[in-house]
Amino acid sequence: MVKKALQKLSHGEAWHSPSAKPYISIEDISKTYSGFPALHHVSLDIFKGEFFSLLGPSGCGKSTLLRILAGLETPDTGTVTVGGINITDLPPHERPVNMMFQSYALFPHMTVFDNVAFGLKQEKHGRKTIDHRVEEMLSLVKLEKYGHRKPHELSGGQRQRAALARCLIKKPKLVLLDEPLAALDKKLREHTQFELVNIQEKIGVTFITVTHDQEEAMTMSTRLGIMEDGRIRQVGTPNEIYEYPNSEYVADFIGSMNLFAGIIEEESRDETLIKTDEIKARIKANYSAGQAVGSLVSVGVRPEKIKIQKTKPKEKYNWVQGKVKDIAYLGDVSIYYIESTSAKKVVMATLPNKKRQETPPITWDEKVFLSWNPSNSIILTS
Repeated sequence: MVKKALQKLSHGEAWHSPSAKPYISIEDISKTYSGFPALHHVSLDIFKGEFFSLLGPSGCGKSTLLRILAGLETPDTGTVTVGGINITDLPPHERPVNMMFQSYALFPHMTVFDNVAFGLKQEKHGRKTIDHRVEEMLSLVKLEKYGHRKPHELSGGQRQRAALARCLIKKPKLVLLDEPLAALDKKLREHTQFELVNIQEKIGVTFITVTHDQEEAMTMSTRLGIMEDGRIRQVGTPNEIYEYPNSEYVADFIGSMNLFAGIIEEESRDETLIKTDEIKARIKANYSAGQAVGSLVSVGVRPEKIKIQKTKPKEKYNWVQGKVKDIAYLGDVSIYYIESTSAKKVVMATLPNKKRQETPPITWDEKVFLSWNPSNSIILTS
């Protein structure tokens, strides 16, 4: 699913160009509720046409930031600029912004057509214009045949698309999505992720979504902002966030990660050696950590980067001996939980299940060796 998000990057990575101007600038935004800080001096630049996701656990401040963008909350400090215009003090109805709520907030007594047309009717547009625009929106979200239905006569996915059509019909410059797929079951959620991306690409409007679902954010986004305790911890493409996390928090939050605590023993321009008490061998990374010898660090290794074998590796570094304590069969892959012989640390390794009804090459209580390439060692700080 990450492939879809990565394909979008071919349209241009404006954030990598020093001359590109951000379309949305969030500068030094702070917000406190009853003495409790919800946002701490958050600054963030988002570019035109992006599908940007704010990702983090409950209570990290992502929804507060979204509500400030919508004008539903007022920041204590900082400014919000859209298209070069400061909108910090503008009321919601004067902003070039529309928001789709998690509950979809469709009017139950109105048909889908009237729900989608509501904003245009409020602005006193003519009947001909309204009919044309509503038909255009219903076609975009593939609800042409459902305009006469009431919301309770639609499936969850259809209600979500009706709410999106109502959100888009006034042609906002920025669309805010608050947990847009949370109410859908897993199968429908996966399907709708791609529908949302395709609609966003067709109309070219900037989307900002809030979610705590990692897979959803990785699938749909051009870039992600990882949040914790009211702060942005890292901003990057799905590939950058997954392969190059900048801290233990981000590494552990996105996907699964094996973490080994240690100290830097040797450091050069091309490699770093780390001594750890958690496994017998030294750990090597094929780049400079930029830290002094003796510095405390963690090394992260993704489970799918680890090889499992029954014989001791020939390499001097990056291996651990252990025993299989548990196996989780997930259909496409199996996750092996190996307890190291030296420190009783549990290490995860993932193997793809390539053949149907294949007998597992490794089973419970077997003694095995795990190893990985130095290019897959990620040196992290707290």
